[in-house]
Amino acid sequence: MGIVTNLSQLDEQDTFFLFVNEAISRPNLKVFVFEACDLDKNDFLEAKQITERVSFKSRAKLQDKKAIMSLTDFDMIFLKKDPPITKNYERLLNRLIAKKVPTVNKPQGLFKMGTKTYLKNFPKLTPRTYYANTVSDALKFIKKIGNCMIKKSDSSGGYGVKHVYSKAGLFYEFKHRKKTLMSKENLSEIIDKYIKNSVDKTILVVEYLLSAPKRGDKRVVILEGEILGSYIRLPDKEEGVCVCGNNGAALCPPSKDDIKMVKTLKPHLIKNGIELAALDLLMCKDGLDHLSEINVFNPGFCNLDVVHNKLNIGKRIVDMLCRKMTKSLN
Repeated sequence: MGIVTNLSQLDEQDTFFLFVNEAISRPNLKVFVFEACDLDKNDFLEAKQITERVSFKSRAKLQDKKAIMSLTDFDMIFLKKDPPITKNYERLLNRLIAKKVPTVNKPQGLFKMGTKTYLKNFPKLTPRTYYANTVSDALKFIKKIGNCMIKKSDSSGGYGVKHVYSKAGLFYEFKHRKKTLMSKENLSEIIDKYIKNSVDKTILVVEYLLSAPKRGDKRVVILEGEILGSYIRLPDKEEGVCVCGNNGAALCPPSKDDIKMVKTLKPHLIKNGIELAALDLLMCKDGLDHLSEINVFNPGFCNLDVVHNKLNIGKRIVDMLCRKMTKSLN
């Protein structure tokens, strides 16, 4: 089994350690870790074999045991990699498709569902949202909504997201919850940068849900099309925006509406080979949740494990990976 992750970006809470330590406990399972940039032009890479338990402090020892391997040497590859899709990661995904290497999640699904523009398929579930490919269209949509968030289509972790406001032809930005005037030229530069730096050259203009900062974003984690668990990501006290850092989390069981929403999305997940995913939900004034993102890269297992450790996430994920591996071998 290969695990694709960026070792230099791991923090102490990363579930990589949870998964890899569970995986090496399985008899007859050899576990390797590598990064997308390790792949050479001949589809060989230098992988680090893991034979002993690894912690954040001992992760440097992973450099000690290396092996030159081909992509086709792996029976299963776990794509545990944060967005965005960089050039190295894009090449790795394309080579995995060409070599027909079994993976979780499938590269084809990551390409298709890996940006927020896939939300176009679910207009009844999302807040009022417009998709713009030009600065002029984005400005027009901002004026139309008034109070909104602008997002890169492949933004993640709160980066590439900005709260803006428009009234009477003027534009404002929010910093530490304070509204300040901004020029059309300044906003246009930000929008242009977001569009150019998005993988599909798209920016989303999304209605700002005022009650979201009070409760926080809800994250519903999905395993093989079913809800594994859910929790609330608490908003930053200064910005009022939930960022995927150490802002804390609180257990929040899935609601009937959550279950209904996952049922609607399940055929899309199955069709695109997405076994692991998460939904980010924002609450509007009437208390109803709206879909703001389908996360197919990093579903947020860390916070779920903290608030709901009885789920035994490490075991359940590795069980699933081993089942998929066995199926592919047969």
